[in-house]
Amino acid sequence: MKLRMQGNSLRLRLTRSEVENLRDKGEVSETVKFRSGAAFIYRLQTHSGGDAVRADLAYGVISISVPTTTAERFAVSEEVGIYGYDGELRISVEKDFRCLTRPSEEQEADAYPNPAEQCSA
Repeated sequence: MKLRMQGNSLRLRLTRSEVENLRDKGEVSETVKFRSGAAFIYRLQTHSGGDAVRADLAYGVISISVPTTTAERFAVSEEVGIYGYDGELRISVEKDFRCLTRPSEEQEADAYPNPAEQCSA
């Protein structure tokens, strides 16, 4: 799972197996460990009740939460992303597509096929 932060927005990009884990287990997370022993964690999880996308930061952990039904639909459909706002914070959760400009040996095998690949075939 990749995290991009820019301005007042968070964007997560998930591989196929991460999307499946979100659907099946209700959570995916990543940990960045620093030499000092500190860790930065970012987590995506599902929630029931309501249809809002939510985010929070507590104790060095960014937690993003999407409705369970939205995550299930996202996992089995051609939908590219789940988008929403939590207050002023823009949140994007997207499928991670293969890069078209990176050499094929550097590609992530678990990334989704890039829709533009089908146009050039």
